[in-house]
This record gives sequence, structure tokens and C-alpha cells, in this order.
Amino acid sequence: MKRSNPVSQPSETRSSPVPANMRANGLWVFESRHAETFAMSVTRHTFLKLLWIREGRARIEFGDESQDCETGNLVIVPARTRHRIVDSPNTPVSLCGLGVNEKQLKSLSPVMPLFRCGVFAGPQMSTLRIEHQFRKLLYLVDQDDVASELSSVAVALELLAELALNLTSPSVDDQNRNRNRATNVTGRGSINEEPPDPMLEAYLDWLHRNFYEPLTLDDAAKSSGMSRRTFTSRFKARTGATWLEYVNSLRVRRAEELLLEADRKVTSIAFQCGFDDLSTFYRAFKRITGRTPGG
Repeated sequence: MKRSNPVSQPSETRSSPVPANMRANGLWVFESRHAETFAMSVTRHTFLKLLWIREGRARIEFGDESQDCETGNLVIVPARTRHRIVDSPNTPVSLCGLGVNEKQLKSLSPVMPLFRCGVFAGPQMSTLRIEHQFRKLLYLVDQDDVASELSSVAVALELLAELALNLTSPSVDDQNRNRNRATNVTGRGSINEEPPDPMLEAYLDWLHRNFYEPLTLDDAAKSSGMSRRTFTSRFKARTGATWLEYVNSLRVRRAEELLLEADRKVTSIAFQCGFDDLSTFYRAFKRITGRTPGG
């Protein structure tokens, strides 16, 4: 079966932008490797566009304003925004792009005002797993089956949902809130008065929303842009607890809230809070609260 809307793939460098090719599911996913001769006229689309800069440096013009971007940055171009990319000399960009048609994905309408034009640096976007998400999108849209079509929408919505959350934090107030939450979670809080690390703050903010997921220390360090040893040291200095202590504390605090609901079973609560088995849940709960669940 031949696809009517194939994904745009960069077999060679380009001297002009990839033509817009919105699919029936409301997505346009593409890659573009710019040649040193790349030139782009001012343009605008009727849909939201995200650009992840894989390599190189450029200036993004938004109307009368402009911002610099480089490897690892995410560029947000809201619908109907006049824009163009001007590559830096000798360092043309390679990028991945995602176009999203709000009219075809109506569930996005309430969050669209959050996606304001701008360039967002790696530290703020570190928990989005952008590279992973784009790899998955590029694979899925290149398939011919309806299940992959649905999966591509799911991946795009997950990326946009996490992005919407990241765009509302971490501000200075959010960083202070994180410090207070660290104290509330572990009873210890920060023991380090140094300026907060933005990547660690972004990870902490993400962790408070995703503590129930399967997590590893290695993944936490990677998403924060640190070695395991550095992350372990900075995390404890920041929170007063080890990474595992902190994660289990978040899970147990949520379990305490759910135990107040009379119709909840302990097995269901343990699973919902991220514990794989009851014995681990009981041990963590007793160690953190001093009592057994329901006791």
C-alpha cells in the first residue's frame, strides 16, 4: 500500500524548507538537514509547529523579534505566527519538526494558549525525552497500519502534555515550592544553599508528577544531564534524601491520601502509587510512616 502522506525524510541536505504535509490524523512529522545554502522566506502556518534542533546554530525570527537557538533547543511556533529560520554561517541546523492541527485534535484547544513562540533550552526541556519522542514519531508515521497511525497521535499528545506542564514551571516560585515540597516529603529538605541547578529543578518538578512510573537512578541522572555519581551527590544535597528514599516518600505520601478513601484496596493503592509488589510497599510504608497501611 502506498501512503498518501509519507513522512518527510532528509536523504540529502536541503536548500529550502520541507513543504508542509499535514496528515489526516492532524500531524505533520518531518526531518530537515540544512545545506549551507539554505534560505527560508518568512512564512506562517494555520497550525502549531515544534522544531527540535538536533545540530547546528540558527536565528529564529518571529515577526519583528528574533532569538538564537542551538543544538538541543526546542522552538515553538504557534499557529499563524510569521517566522523564518536563518542558519549561522558554517553551522547549518539539522532539525526534527512536528506540526499539530488543533482543528483535527480538538482536545488540545484548552492548552494551546500555553504554546507561545520562543526558544527553550535543554535544561528546561530535559524531562521531555524529546529525542526519544521524535524517533518514535518518525518511525510510526512511516508505517502503513491504522494502529501506528493511532500510536503516532498518542505520542504527539504525550509530548505536548508534558511540554504544557514544563512551560508553566519551574519559575522562581516553583523552585521555592520544590524546596518546600522536599521538606514536606522527606522531613529534611535542602541542605545546600547554593543556587538551584535548573536541570535538577526541572527533574524534581517532573518527578512530583510521575513518581508512579517505573524509574531508575540511571535514567534520572541522564535526564538531568549528569553522571550517576554527580546526580546522587547533588540530589541528596538538594533534598536531604537519597533518590530512592525521595521516590518512595512521594509514593507513600500518595498512598496515605488514597487510604483515606474507604473503598480502596491496599493492592490497588500499591500498584497505583508505583510499587510492583505488596511486600515492597509494606516495607516502604512502615519505614517512612512508622506504621502499616491502614494501621
